[in-house]
Amino acid sequence: MNRDQWRENVRRLSLEEFRTLQEVVAEEYQAREAEHLAKLRIGDWVEFEARDGQTIRGTVHRINRRTVEVTTDGQGAEGGHHHWRVSVSLVHRILSGEPTPPELPPGD
Repeated sequence: MNRDQWRENVRRLSLEEFRTLQEVVAEEYQAREAEHLAKLRIGDWVEFEARDGQTIRGTVHRINRRTVEVTTDGQGAEGGHHHWRVSVSLVHRILSGEPTPPELPPGD
């Protein structure tokens, strides 16, 4: 079903049906977000898409209830470390707790 078909179906709902649908969707979203969050660990290598469309990679520094703090090393024009607070739903794990970034060989 495409977006327009979804919209048409939603418009046919009564206010009470719409409210129930909204509650069910919110509950399902929270459950899926919690499931995704439970799989993340501090030290995991993750990536997410920034607002400008750039893919950012870094490590999970802290896990909050709804957000994940990601630390990057040397990305962007300024270089150095950067901390990002990202919605749990936007973060995708690359590697579990690896000591070095996926694109770098382990150091001696």
